[in-house]
Amino acid sequence: MKKYQSQSVLTDILPTIDNIERALQIEGEDEQFQSLQKGVKMVHESLLKALEDNGLEVIKTDGEQFDPNYHQAVMQDDNPDYESGQITQELQTGYKLKDRVLRPSMVKVNQ
Repeated sequence: MKKYQSQSVLTDILPTIDNIERALQIEGEDEQFQSLQKGVKMVHESLLKALEDNGLEVIKTDGEQFDPNYHQAVMQDDNPDYESGQITQELQTGYKLKDRVLRPSMVKVNQ
């Protein structure tokens, strides 16, 4: 029970992490925007570090084979550069706490 005591808090924070990551994808040219984006990036990195210190782990998807225990396929791809069943794109980051999946990664999988 103690091993998973932070599960509900971590699950509640995941949408906030998603929103910060969406904010970091916005592009801008001016110096004020760049400064703001740098601050948001620092907050994001600090938050992820604190959560990782409490057992949160990112589920790997880059170049991985699809595993229904950790990934949720929401799209199919037909890319000759990838093997059949290999993940071609991560659409939403997945997380686990120790060995328990909090949220599977939403991915695009090659046919």
